[in-house]
Amino acid sequence: MDIKILHSWLLEHLDTKATPETIAKYMSLCGPSFERVEKYEKDFLYSIEVTTNRVDTANVYGIAREASVILPEFKIKATLKPLKLVSIAPSNKYKLSIKTNSRFTNRVMAVVLDNVSFTETPVWMKVRLEASGMRSLNSIVDITNYVMLEMGHPTHVFDYDLIKDRALVFRLADKGEQITSFDGKDFKLNGGEIVIDDGEGEIIDLPGIIGTKNSVVNKNTQRIVFFIDNNDPLRIRKASMSLGIRTVAATLNEKGVDPELGVVALKKGIELYQKICGAKIASKVYDLYDKKPSTKQITITKGFIEARLGVPIQDSKIVDILIRLGFEVSKTKDLFKINVPSFRTLDVEIPEDIVEEIARIYGYHNLPSTLMNGDLPDKTAYSPFAFEKIVKQKLKEFGGNEIYTPSLVPKDFVKSALKLKNPLGSDSEYLRTSLMPSLVQAANDNSGKKDPFFFFEIANVYLPKTNNLPDEKMTLGAIFSNFEYRSAKGILEALLVSLNINFSFKEEEGASYSAGRRLKVLSKQINLGEFGILEDENLIYLELDIRSLRQESLNVPSFIPQAKYPAQVEDLTIDFPDKTKIGEVIKHITDSSKYITKMELGDIYKDFHTFKVWYQDPNKTLTDKEVAEIRNNILDKVKKKFGGTVKD
Repeated sequence: MDIKILHSWLLEHLDTKATPETIAKYMSLCGPSFERVEKYEKDFLYSIEVTTNRVDTANVYGIAREASVILPEFKIKATLKPLKLVSIAPSNKYKLSIKTNSRFTNRVMAVVLDNVSFTETPVWMKVRLEASGMRSLNSIVDITNYVMLEMGHPTHVFDYDLIKDRALVFRLADKGEQITSFDGKDFKLNGGEIVIDDGEGEIIDLPGIIGTKNSVVNKNTQRIVFFIDNNDPLRIRKASMSLGIRTVAATLNEKGVDPELGVVALKKGIELYQKICGAKIASKVYDLYDKKPSTKQITITKGFIEARLGVPIQDSKIVDILIRLGFEVSKTKDLFKINVPSFRTLDVEIPEDIVEEIARIYGYHNLPSTLMNGDLPDKTAYSPFAFEKIVKQKLKEFGGNEIYTPSLVPKDFVKSALKLKNPLGSDSEYLRTSLMPSLVQAANDNSGKKDPFFFFEIANVYLPKTNNLPDEKMTLGAIFSNFEYRSAKGILEALLVSLNINFSFKEEEGASYSAGRRLKVLSKQINLGEFGILEDENLIYLELDIRSLRQESLNVPSFIPQAKYPAQVEDLTIDFPDKTKIGEVIKHITDSSKYITKMELGDIYKDFHTFKVWYQDPNKTLTDKEVAEIRNNILDKVKKKFGGTVKD
C-alpha cells in the first residue's frame, strides 16, 4: 500500500537534521521504499510504498520509528521522540453498555466526550490530511482520520445522543440486512459481516470499515463516543471486498493492526478533541480486551545468523539492532532469546525473519556478493515457449488477434470438469476443459463488428483425472466470425504448412458443430485437433493440441531437389453437382497419375470450379499429346466418380 506524509509531520516524532532527500535515500535502502520526495507548498511530501506485511509502518509514527533505527547506520543522527500522552481523569456523568464477542473481537476502547464544539478544522491539520490524500470534512471526523494516519490505528466517533439505550452490541450480520453509510450509500449485507447494533437490532456501524448515517456526527452534536475497535482482520477483508467498500480504515484493519496501539490512539484523540473542540471527558474509559496477544519468543544461535548473512557479526551489533527495532533480547553463551514486540507478531514468526531484520539494518550492500560457479547452461533447442511464440506470430500475420480469457469458468461452460472448493463466485467455479465457450463468448461480445475477424488464444485446458491432479493440456483455440469457410480453412492450412506439418482432414461429427461440418485434423494417424462450422453458423472454430503440433512440426522442411525438366501448367474448369467434396476430387486426381505433381483450386463460380494443374515427368519434358492423354484420362475418372463435366 502507498502512504503520503509531510516532512514537518515526520519531524514531530523524529529528531534529526537530515534533509528530506537524505532521509528518502537511506530509508529506501533498508526499510520502506520512498518512491518520491516533492515540494509541497513550504514543506516536502514523501510518497512511500509500504509492503503488506508491515502495517506497523503505514503511519507517521511507524516511519519515524524505522528512521530512528536506519539513519544512524549511515552516520546520520536521528532519534525517536518519546510520545507525550495526556492523562485521563474518568467521569461517571454518562454511561455506555458495550457487548463484544471474543470470536471476532480483539479489543474495544471507548470514552464519552461532552461539551464538543463543531469547530473549523485547524489549517495545519487540514493541510496534513489533504497532503496525505484524505478529504477534510469537519473537525470531529478529521481528528479520527488524523489519529489513524499519525498513530496507525483506525478510530471512529458516534453521536452519543443518537445511540438508543446507549448500547453498542457487536454481532454478525444476517443475510439481507441493509445499512446506509455516512455518505448516503445503501448496502445489502451478505451475512457474516461484523456489525454494531444499538441493542434493539438496528445497525449503527460497520466497524473497521465505514460508519453509518444513523449515528454520524453533525453540526448539532454535543456529545460523542470516541471509539476504537480491533476485530478479526479476515472478516474485515471479506466484508470490505464483497461490499466494495475500500476505505483507508479497512485497508489497515484487514492487515492486522496491533491492538496494543489502542491506548496510544485513544489518548492522542482525547488530547486533540480537548484542544480543538473544547471537549471534556464525561465517562470512564471502557476497555474490553477479549484477545490479548501472547508474547512470541524466537530462539536463534549466532552460527545460524552468520551462516545466512555470509559475514561475521558481533554479538553487540545483533543485540543493538534488535533492541532498537523494539525486540527484547537476552543472550546466554551463543544463544539469543528474542521476544517479538506486539506490532511485529504477524510478520516475525521464525528464526529466518530475525535474520532478515538484522540483514536489512546491517545493510544488504554490506553483505558479500558472489557469482555462481560453473558453465552457463545451453539454451534449450526449440523450447515449448519458442514454439508457441512462432505459432502466435504466424496467426498474427494471418490477421488474428490474440486474447486472454479466464481459466476459471461458470458451470454452463463445461460438462465434466473439476470444481473449486472455494470459488470466488459462480462465474469462476470450474477449471475449463475447452477454449471454445470462452472464445465464442468473446466473438459474441464483438458481434457488432460486421467485417471478418478472428481471435485466438494459447492456454491450458484442464482435463479431469480420477484421484489425481488434472492433465494440463496446452491448447490453441481460434474463433472466426463473418468468415467464409474456405478462407478460415485456408488460414488453418497455411499455419500447418508454415510449421512443416504433413496433414490431412477427416470428416467427423462433433458436439456444438453443425451436422456434417466438422473436420478432424490429422498428421499421419495423430489427432492434432478439430475444425468446423459451429451450430451458430456465423462462427467457425479451430482447436489444436500444441504438444502434438510441436511433435509433428519439422524444424527444417524436407529437401525436394529442383526438377530438371519444366512442368506444363494449365487451368481446368469443371462443373460439379451440388455438395461435391472438392478435397476428395483433388486427392483423386493427384493419386490417379504420377505425372500430376501439383493441383490447386483457383476460383469458384456457382458449381464451376477452376483448378490449376501441374503436369511433370522427372525424366523428360512432356509433349502436348502426352498431357492431353493424361488430362482425358483423369477427366473420365472424375466424370464417372463425381459426375463432373468440363466446361468448354
